[in-house]
Amino acid sequence: MKNLSKEELLSRLEAINRSNAIIYFDLDGYILGMNSIFLVVMGYKEEDHKQLIGKHHSIFVSYEYSKSEEYKKFWDTLRSGKFFEGEFERKKMDGSPIFLQATYNPIFDDSNNITKVMKIATDITEMVNYKNKIGALSKDLQIELDNSKKLKNAIELEKDAALNDLDVMMKKSQSELIKTIVKVALAVIVGVGVITTMLYWMAMVTGKDTQIIGSTWSNMFSVLLTNAFSIVGTIMGIKYATQEGGKK
Repeated sequence: MKNLSKEELLSRLEAINRSNAIIYFDLDGYILGMNSIFLVVMGYKEEDHKQLIGKHHSIFVSYEYSKSEEYKKFWDTLRSGKFFEGEFERKKMDGSPIFLQATYNPIFDDSNNITKVMKIATDITEMVNYKNKIGALSKDLQIELDNSKKLKNAIELEKDAALNDLDVMMKKSQSELIKTIVKVALAVIVGVGVITTMLYWMAMVTGKDTQIIGSTWSNMFSVLLTNAFSIVGTIMGIKYATQEGGKK
């Protein structure tokens, strides 16, 4: 840049001035001048140019930020000869926010002394708002995904609880059925025993043959006992198969 002629430098500066918002400040942050693009971007009219001269840069930032240590360091950095670049949130004439992609460039004289600061800016508010909307949508989507995951986990827990309850009910039903069969079998055995005893007593009293009665009781008891154990065995087999199926 130092090897460029004065005409070349002026030509480049004019090109920048035609396509960017530009404003100049002294080293204490007071406005020295600005181009028409800056006025339009910040919501001012061209005739507002003169009334802005001499006002401080802080009119473009929030009151809280203007009183902060960060803002003080911002101007200390510029006064030290370093440039500042980045995305900045600023305040338009009506107080609405605006986002600028900007550089604050210290301007030096022939003796290498800083004389002023030139700010070159581009309005990126629309892009920032779009990014914020995408960020908000992404956040909402993540919340919905998290809620879906929680719902899925809750359903899985309910399903497991229902299966466990069903298993308990089946085991309880099987146990109750076995108890019932055993009780009925015992009742029948006792009943057969009572009836047979009575028949024996009557046969003995009347002098009839007791061999037929004994054979009948023996056959009935055998059939009853065989069927009872067969039913119990079948139920236990079903119970075992159910438990094995549940484990798989």
